[in-house]
Amino acid sequence: MNMLHLSIRPGSEKARIWQICDELVSRNGLLPSGRDVVDIYVAEGGHSGTGFTQYSHWKKAFLSQKRQEDDAGGIDPAMEEPSLGSVAFRSITISAEGHLVLPKDMRRAMLLDGDGRATISVVDGELRIVSPRGALHRLQRRTRGLATPGSLVSEELITERRAEADAE
Repeated sequence: MNMLHLSIRPGSEKARIWQICDELVSRNGLLPSGRDVVDIYVAEGGHSGTGFTQYSHWKKAFLSQKRQEDDAGGIDPAMEEPSLGSVAFRSITISAEGHLVLPKDMRRAMLLDGDGRATISVVDGELRIVSPRGALHRLQRRTRGLATPGSLVSEELITERRAEADAE
């Protein structure tokens, strides 16, 4: 079981949020979504902003730890960031009110969070449903090769501008 929360001062809000994250990883075997963590934290009386901020810090520490384990050859593939999947065609029913129920395996393949938020569009008569996490994964995949690993895009821009200024 991942125990990142034990490295934080006991009794603090940060420690509680990190503990929620660790427990969800232990229970589900996957990275929890920020929404799942914050929903639990808010139900306990916490503030959503604090929950999202600390979830972000926990996730960064968690992925850093997993990268170090990967470099040592010991990463568990189930702990990697979930990715978009595919599910074969199947028929579903849309009610007269326009409600539809997506099967669990489809929601999982879409990376749809428990809150059910998604963006929909119709393209050439085809309904497309995109979860926020799914859209983020697509965007990250498109931009993956644009930045040099280990460097900041802002530093590259400043270097280019200085070179242009020196050339003039």
